[in-house]
Amino acid sequence: MIMKKLSITSSVLLLHSVLYTPSVMAKWFNGQDLYTTSHQRILEGNTSAGFDSIIQAWQQAPNTEQQANLNELLEFAITEDCGHSLEQKALPSWLSKLSIQREVIQNLNQVMLKLSIVGLTRTKISEITFTKWPEDNIIVSTPSIQEGGYFSVEARRMEKPLSSGVYKITVKANDEKDWISWVVLSEPALKQSLGWRDSKNWRIEQEGLPNPACPSRILSINLYDLNDTTWTPLWTEEIDGKLPTTLPKIDVPSGRYWLSVGLIKSRWQGEISILDIQRITRPVDYPSF
Repeated sequence: MIMKKLSITSSVLLLHSVLYTPSVMAKWFNGQDLYTTSHQRILEGNTSAGFDSIIQAWQQAPNTEQQANLNELLEFAITEDCGHSLEQKALPSWLSKLSIQREVIQNLNQVMLKLSIVGLTRTKISEITFTKWPEDNIIVSTPSIQEGGYFSVEARRMEKPLSSGVYKITVKANDEKDWISWVVLSEPALKQSLGWRDSKNWRIEQEGLPNPACPSRILSINLYDLNDTTWTPLWTEEIDGKLPTTLPKIDVPSGRYWLSVGLIKSRWQGEISILDIQRITRPVDYPSF
């Protein structure tokens, strides 16, 4: 019981320090019922109700200061269980997995921004839309269903990263009721944590204090044949814990390949997984590593 009281006290003090720093005046609550309600509900442990208020606040065109506080409030809310309790709405029986992936891909010559929606279904999906409130369509597409029911749709070469805010996802399937949900995205990272150190090694910068409720960052490494237009990896590995900064010894013929290294940070919104991915790519000669 003593430990439980200490945990609650620590949580309250942490939220207080986040929301009431000298740079963020308490006046942002004044006259803003949704902000006050969301704050109070999350402090009381009613996370899903507090998240509903966050959605409504985003739908009322918050100013820059209010947006910053909504982002901080969301970050605090997911410290409970990495976001599982934000949303009580379950995925439909015909849609067993759904993931929203925001990705920054950097090669030697350019930076590409990409948004992907991937999942697992047992029926034919006719359309997926992803729209930023109120009417900015990011994705409107019909996915191809792969063997086993896996599907994906994406928006490539976006002009700017998806900003924080509220989005609506709609999944339409044959002979099924449309599944619709609101999704809240946090502000994208301002700085790349992953980059090339030289032609053989990459660097990974330490992040700030990680959220202990969420999985540690994952490093995804893929090696491709430059002549394979299907871009099927010849070798792939995902690593957590102590992340390597160079390609390990692998069993592939000597030659020139395309190397892709991705740093994946994940959280949840109910049953929806939300991934932020930083990826670097370049041609490499192996085994001259």
